[in-house]
Amino acid sequence: MKINILLSAASILCAGLLCGCASSYHEGELSDISSFPTVRAKKSVYVDLAFSGRVNGEPWPQTDANNQAFLADTLIRSLEESGMFSRISTRDRNTDLQLLVAVINDKTMSSSDATLAALTLFLYPNTETDTFRLLASVKDSATGESHRIQLQDGVIRRQQLLLGLLAPFKPHGAELEKSTDRLMNNLVLDIHKAGLVK
Repeated sequence: MKINILLSAASILCAGLLCGCASSYHEGELSDISSFPTVRAKKSVYVDLAFSGRVNGEPWPQTDANNQAFLADTLIRSLEESGMFSRISTRDRNTDLQLLVAVINDKTMSSSDATLAALTLFLYPNTETDTFRLLASVKDSATGESHRIQLQDGVIRRQQLLLGLLAPFKPHGAELEKSTDRLMNNLVLDIHKAGLVK
């Protein structure tokens, strides 16, 4: 009798571990950018990026420094890969363009839902959302012309029993990286659309 109960419990646990899954999905209207337009005259650009993280509306500064460094690197890579800029600087402000960027990551999650999901082996689903809000100011040093750019993108993470059988597995970290790449590439494209590089 006890062996049957233990075997049943072990079977349920294994089924939960095998079928329970966490997968992440793109949330937002931004498109992936596969190529950038060609420009006639490349410009130098000074870049400064600030980051702030919040969880359920409350400041969450524990990872701000690491996330800020990661996003700054992502932005610089996007600027370089676009082929639209002659020089990208994070120190020398003597450039054609001044690019100031602020990114806020609003994370929404429920501790009680996460606990209930774990206790039910993810029969009860758990959902977390990361929303990235970007505000940028781009100024032409020669003319004083300035443009503001606002962008938003996000990732939804779902944890649920049998989700692995119903949807492809997409790791959360990889989807977050895709979201930040999408955000920065769209920022670079919007700088071009604003006519600051032609």
